[in-house]
Amino acid sequence: MLRPSIPPPTAPREARPGPVHETYRGLRAIGWSEREAGNLAAYLEGLGPDRNGWSIREVEQLLFIRALVAQGRVEP
Repeated sequence: MLRPSIPPPTAPREARPGPVHETYRGLRAIGWSEREAGNLAAYLEGLGPDRNGWSIREVEQLLFIRALVAQGRVEP
């Protein structure tokens, strides 16, 4: 009887900032406020501006949920 091959465990991948995070960080580096940088980063990803401004965490969470919906893993 053949046993199924189980791949060896891999080392956990290091969390790396995505393009939206890099955009946000670059805008902050040149003097934009958190609110301004968050709103522009959100806009570039297809999200509307928020009166109180987007935090980068909020933008990344929405992009994650959007990806889950696009993959059919979560229903809208």
